[in-house]
Amino acid sequence: MAKILIVDDNLLNLELAADVLELDGFEVMTASSGRQSIEMAVQMQPDLVLMDLRMPEMSGLEAMLVLDANAATSHIPVAVLTASAMKGDEERLLNSGFSAYLQKPIDPSNFSNQVAALLEG
Repeated sequence: MAKILIVDDNLLNLELAADVLELDGFEVMTASSGRQSIEMAVQMQPDLVLMDLRMPEMSGLEAMLVLDANAATSHIPVAVLTASAMKGDEERLLNSGFSAYLQKPIDPSNFSNQVAALLEG
């Protein structure tokens, strides 16, 4: 099954997303910061990164841009997983380089299907 790296500084959000995906057979890795996500993506080469937007130290946008600029990780799609749902947020984030937009809070009954659809392209 696909390897997913979930990045979120909120432990409850991180655990919920990880538990839902693991129950549906995904191999899940977690990181609690943008910096940690970069190190893990280089080492573990996930099939997809689900990146929170607002994190201390390094935002999800900054981390995504670093991953995109690194030859070792530029092929890995990075989807934003965020509570930012104001008008225009989705378009702005997709235009900034994220490969997809997923909204929090996640719907546990549909989340695995959303992630599987991202992997299929």
